[in-house]
Amino acid sequence: MARITSKYFNRELSWLEFNQRVLDEASDPQIPALERLKFLAISASNLDEFFRVRVGSLQTLASDGIVIADPSGMQPLQQLAAIRRRVRQMTDDQYRLFREELEPALSQAGIRRLRGNELNAGQRRVLRQVFESELHAVLTPMAVDAEADFPLLVNLMLNVAVRLAHRPDDPDKKPRYAMIPLGWNLSRFITLPSDSGYGYLLLEDAVTHFVEQFFEGVPVLECIPFRITRNADISVEEDQSADYLSEMKHVLDERRSSHCVRLEVHDQASPELLTFLRRGLEVDADSVYPLPSPLDLSALMRLADRPGFDHLRYDAWPPVQSPEFPPGQSLFEVLANQDVLLQHPYESFEPVVQLIQAAAEDPDVLAIKQILYRTSRNSPIVAALLRAAERGKHVTAVV
Repeated sequence: MARITSKYFNRELSWLEFNQRVLDEASDPQIPALERLKFLAISASNLDEFFRVRVGSLQTLASDGIVIADPSGMQPLQQLAAIRRRVRQMTDDQYRLFREELEPALSQAGIRRLRGNELNAGQRRVLRQVFESELHAVLTPMAVDAEADFPLLVNLMLNVAVRLAHRPDDPDKKPRYAMIPLGWNLSRFITLPSDSGYGYLLLEDAVTHFVEQFFEGVPVLECIPFRITRNADISVEEDQSADYLSEMKHVLDERRSSHCVRLEVHDQASPELLTFLRRGLEVDADSVYPLPSPLDLSALMRLADRPGFDHLRYDAWPPVQSPEFPPGQSLFEVLANQDVLLQHPYESFEPVVQLIQAAAEDPDVLAIKQILYRTSRNSPIVAALLRAAERGKHVTAVV
């Protein structure tokens, strides 16, 4: 029998097992296909945050030579090694699930991923129109010299690395490289005409299909998608900072250029290209994660939210309005008379939003102090807090 050396689980490995339970939901064939796709996307998004904060923190400790063990008895380097083994197993499971179960099930239901070599004449014509009108004018290749400063790449943004043939007059025959950041404003899923259902082509596949038009007259040897994850665990020295707001702004700026904690790259990348990326990003081999297409499974959430195909989702269960808030009555009046407990998600969250919005406009409200677990992309709560600040109220938000 194995001897138990600690009464404690390692925090990071325990969190990964929590994320495994999210992935297990995606693996359940009893759950509708698009709901399973959401769980897969959530598990990938969770991993992104895990690397940014927890892996980033451990890498900082290891680079500083810290060898103090956590309560489970594991030093930072030991934790990092165990995390790598567990994450590689988890990503293998994610892609096996997507490629062997979810993608075929979605294709059978009418949501089909198309490849460049599978397109018919009409689809190729539409794709060329999209490239010429929406992609070619927006995307900007950046020439990269391995000996010079590597470009500052955005955290978690998808990029395409291009390996070009050497110059004819180069006696050393060194290949040339370029990067094409794909940005946040372009749709990851390009809609193409389909006889039935919904057909889409991935943005990176479209760029690869037309990549030679970015480099006219120069042979393209390789075109590979990749993305990086930067360390976000940058602490604020509260006791040493006279201006906490300025210190927070500094931290946010530092996050944009912090060290790379993970390099995800298409598993078809050549050794030459992989070496180039590792050298430029200063990433060791242990932090490289070769993956099949598509990179960034969290982007599948946008595919799962696509209108239609309701038979692939749970039946809608709209929240009910709380009877404690009669229509037309001030929320302040209700709460002045009694406390109200709302049961989410069964009861509507709208009274909370209305309360913040009313507080932002009410001249008698001097300050709003708000704790938010996280915010949505177009959060009405954040909009109300901004409105309150614009009206001269003191607003403090802890996210």
